[in-house]
Amino acid sequence: MMNQQKEHRITIKIADADAFKLPVREDEESFYRHVIEQINSNVNRFRFGANADTPSVALAKVTLYYATMLYRQTNLINNQAEMLQSFEERIDKLLEGSD
Repeated sequence: MMNQQKEHRITIKIADADAFKLPVREDEESFYRHVIEQINSNVNRFRFGANADTPSVALAKVTLYYATMLYRQTNLINNQAEMLQSFEERIDKLLEGSD
């Protein structure tokens, strides 16, 4: 099929973890590379300096940071969806009363 996205197998190397290959769509490869670069940059911020962490602790801290951001964002989206649904239900009830 012509409109099917090509996949590339890119090598992922994060912190001191073993490298692995991951299939990603061609149009998402730069996104993945950017995310990997940001993760490694954040891990390195914890690994160096006066209170340097081991690579595994640094990676765990970055993982927790990203997981917390995802959880908060998901929670916010869910709350907004609930508010919107409640608002739509109130509008429906108002409209039912105004035949």
